[in-house]
Amino acid sequence: MVEPVGGQGTQQTGFAGVTRKVLERLSVPGDHRELVVVEVTYPPGGCAPLHRHPVGGAIYIVEGIAESAYGSDEPRQYRAGETLQDRPDIPHTLFRNCDPERPLRFLTIYVLEPGRAYTMEP
Repeated sequence: MVEPVGGQGTQQTGFAGVTRKVLERLSVPGDHRELVVVEVTYPPGGCAPLHRHPVGGAIYIVEGIAESAYGSDEPRQYRAGETLQDRPDIPHTLFRNCDPERPLRFLTIYVLEPGRAYTMEP
């Protein structure tokens, strides 16, 4: 489930029904990395397979209710207006849209080397 990074348009990710749209991609001054802001939409009831992130990132829930857990942590729900942090190199054991009828929409913000995937196989 490697997630492509290139391009500014909306892309289908490595699992069914999830789309991502790169809203912003900015060079970090004095660094070879870039700041990336991505809008991600999960379909009703959509759930990510086991994955990990190479760096930490901030997630802001725009619409809906997400449930997330890392490693052996207990799952926690996040609602519109709340934030959570993607944790680097710890298996992201659960991320899902809790609503069976409406999409989940959130922003993911991270700093990463250009061309490197933010979501990777465990």
